[in-house]
Amino acid sequence: MTLTLISSIDTRGTARVAGAPVLRVHEPALGDSLNRFTYSLPTPLRMAVTQRLAMATRAHWVKRLWRADATLWTGADEGNWLGWLTTLRQPRRMTEALARRCADLCCNGASDVVLLGMGGASLGAEVLVSILGVAQGGLRVHVLDTTDSAQIRTVLDRIDLHCTLFIVASKSGTTLESRMLADYFHERLCAELGETEAGKRFIAITDPGTPLESHARESGYAEVFAGEPSVGGRNSVLTPFGLVTLSLLGHDPVRFLHAARPMLRACALRDPAANPGVFLGALVGEAALCGRDKATVLATPGLAPFGAWLEQLLAESTGKHGRGVIPVDREPAGERDDYGEDRLFIALLEPGEAGLALRSRAIRLAEAGHPVVMFELADPQRLGQEFLRWEVATAVAGAILGINPFDQPDVEAAKLRARALAEAWRKDGNQVQPEPVLREGQLAFYGSTSGGGSAAELLAHHFVSLRGRGYGAVLAYIARNRANEGRLEQLRRLLRDASGCATVGGFGPRYLHSSGQLHKGGPAGGVFLMITAEPSAPEKIARQGTDFGMIQAAQALGDFEELRARGRPCLRVHITGDLHAGLAQLAHALHEGLSQVWHRAEALA
Repeated sequence: MTLTLISSIDTRGTARVAGAPVLRVHEPALGDSLNRFTYSLPTPLRMAVTQRLAMATRAHWVKRLWRADATLWTGADEGNWLGWLTTLRQPRRMTEALARRCADLCCNGASDVVLLGMGGASLGAEVLVSILGVAQGGLRVHVLDTTDSAQIRTVLDRIDLHCTLFIVASKSGTTLESRMLADYFHERLCAELGETEAGKRFIAITDPGTPLESHARESGYAEVFAGEPSVGGRNSVLTPFGLVTLSLLGHDPVRFLHAARPMLRACALRDPAANPGVFLGALVGEAALCGRDKATVLATPGLAPFGAWLEQLLAESTGKHGRGVIPVDREPAGERDDYGEDRLFIALLEPGEAGLALRSRAIRLAEAGHPVVMFELADPQRLGQEFLRWEVATAVAGAILGINPFDQPDVEAAKLRARALAEAWRKDGNQVQPEPVLREGQLAFYGSTSGGGSAAELLAHHFVSLRGRGYGAVLAYIARNRANEGRLEQLRRLLRDASGCATVGGFGPRYLHSSGQLHKGGPAGGVFLMITAEPSAPEKIARQGTDFGMIQAAQALGDFEELRARGRPCLRVHITGDLHAGLAQLAHALHEGLSQVWHRAEALA
């Protein structure tokens, strides 16, 4: 391994070596076959990483990782979930057969594919869709991971049912949202094409022996692709859960996996300091122990979608037993003084002007004393290397934190509450809602016991404890689209700028399968704002005897109740009437409330 000390870059982006180091290049002896990785660490963190790597050498961590030795973690069932380390070693003919079958499906008159899945079953595929796009001869792929009726209708408006394939993706084969979406579109196809022909428009990706596999074969699905039982959902992107989508997009999965293999070889290096996955894992794990547990993703536009996959990997793998790494994705950009000393910055760079601008920003953050890790992808076909690097790193960080990085013990609790609520509402024929603590305009607030007589005062009281090392979370059960993403970013910016704390955001129920584990089982200090709204004309599923509006409301209220039951401060605001006007009213009230509370705090200081 060689180290290059870099202090700045010139206007062309060329690194200049100088006496005061800012970035170090991590460069295992594999030439130019690996994505470039540079880093800068404050002295205490650098020393902690050095000591951890020395300990990992003495304790043979790399050897134990590759032998699936569960004692590297908690000695539970961790050894059963390391199949992702060997998936790239599967016979080439298996990947070629998958590619041929997908090519046949592409030639059957389809123009579009809709992927119906949640969490690990869809996030990796969504990254491939967004970053690699459609190649020649490929199909347009739409990822649908929601119970929001407006978002479902948006996808429906973009496709022609006669020319669309549907992928139902679920490792367990029992995922509620995937099953509901499959039934919804199957009913529509039956009305258009008849039941026999409708089944031929579906593909399943699931582990062997699941209820979904049985249903798919009974219903005449066009294909059933088998997942690998020893690979959990969040590590499954380089298995059929990602490769089927990659192939349907028109890309060669054999070439994609081949480009990832240099990282696999590098992550098998026995020297932890030279091993890119183990080194990164030591850095992330030690950063969390040092209080730098807010892993903040900065990315050029072309690589920004990778953050959603990384968010799930870190949040669901490490956020348990009061410990964890808190991934901060898509937070509005700030200046270096806007960030506290609890940040670790992860910069993802592509070539071009955007890459040069982000590199300069990352270096300014490093000069201010923040830890920074920076990854450069000269070719998007090397994206598989980063999937592998981060999977190894997350497993190693889990060992440092003393947790099992392959379970998710707190995810099921909110699901159970949601199912119970939905069943009760079905029996009663209506959705029973408690009285709000405050109504103001289009906004009705639930969950607070005090805070004043206006929305601004209530929000200020809710977030007054945020200053410090916590984080603010904005969770919205509304359609995930560009306009609503902008509104959530506005709310997050207000929170971050007023409090100096990190902010996270998510759309429900998508986030329940991603960061929901962290919210309930991870470090304390999160302050949550949940947004719900009246669904407009909720889409119905005859087979389920319900509609998406009821299920979405039950999921929101179930998670709200579970957060509060665990002592997590959570305020729910329900919007009636026009959604955009209601979100604007909420932003105004939050701005007014935060301005008042922080002004008073500064005056007292």
